[in-house]
Amino acid sequence: MNPIQTLAERRSTVGRALLGAGLLAAGAGLMGTSPPARAVTEDPRERVRRRRLPNVPLLTHEGRVVRFYDDIVRDRQVVINVMYTSCSNICSPATRKLIEARHHLGPRTRDMHFVSLTLTPLTDTPAELAAYRKAHGIDGRDGPWTFLTGSQANVERVARALGLMSDDPADDLLSHSGAAVVGDERRVQWGHANTMTTGRGIARMIRFEMV
Repeated sequence: MNPIQTLAERRSTVGRALLGAGLLAAGAGLMGTSPPARAVTEDPRERVRRRRLPNVPLLTHEGRVVRFYDDIVRDRQVVINVMYTSCSNICSPATRKLIEARHHLGPRTRDMHFVSLTLTPLTDTPAELAAYRKAHGIDGRDGPWTFLTGSQANVERVARALGLMSDDPADDLLSHSGAAVVGDERRVQWGHANTMTTGRGIARMIRFEMV
């Protein structure tokens, strides 16, 4: 027996076996194994809606039931702050500065929806919010401004989702942010304006966020 020929034959046999196994594996892959799935990218607008804009029912100062996302925010430019009618040291000054900001913004505010969410819904009924709105001279001529109340759970859920309250349920409900959320929901542009500054300063921040 020629040892060289025998070695060559063995190599040939092994090679044919490996080649056959490879083709079988490839065929199995083509026939039954799917390629790795691509990661599904969530639409940015939908991600913000799901995480930050809960579609819970609330009550307006007119006593209408509305859904926060569907009726208040969707497809709109919004300026949203939190307040309560008995808060005189922060909330009332912030409301007055937002009114001043609207004057500085001029006709542009007719396309903006200002929204104020009470943090004390048990006492801030629609009637109380309507009286607060009237006392501050807010009549809608400069554009829509909706005051919202509702169940304590829904109010807290919205305020926390917007980042205007601490995420920790143990924190004081009334220890809220002095900021307003500024956003263009359709274009997925979101930011904040400090309501503790001047009305002119708030208007400048709103313009910057709404570019």
